[in-house]
Amino acid sequence: MRYFTLLLVSTISFAQAEFPTIENYWLQAAPPNASVMAAYGELTNNTDNDIILLDAYSPAFGMTMIHQSVIVDGVAKMIHQDQIIIKPHEELTFKPGSYHIMLMQPEFKINKGDKIKINLIYKKGDQKTVQEIWFPVEFR
Repeated sequence: MRYFTLLLVSTISFAQAEFPTIENYWLQAAPPNASVMAAYGELTNNTDNDIILLDAYSPAFGMTMIHQSVIVDGVAKMIHQDQIIIKPHEELTFKPGSYHIMLMQPEFKINKGDKIKINLIYKKGDQKTVQEIWFPVEFR
């Protein structure tokens, strides 16, 4: 039994190492009738391989997309990101005015202090893997 437990712990540790670490993550609190919110955080690739972020999903919202805010000819635009490659030992920062997870059509009223599950979806070979994060809802 001891061998099985050790094997299980090793497998879980290996699986977590495939994902970037995420710090300073939060979901911007919004007025009660808001139909769009955004999530932010810092993803760090601590591996020696590229990590490919494909998408995000949250059961709390009807639609979720990853965007980058840019200024083109003096006009602010949001560009949908089909994938973002996080190079080995580099950081991807989601912050206001830059990359962000756009969350549209909330399924219920979301309040400051709530925690909302957002799944980050990565490409691993020919498969997809999912990292589940509970984002706190805050005013910043």
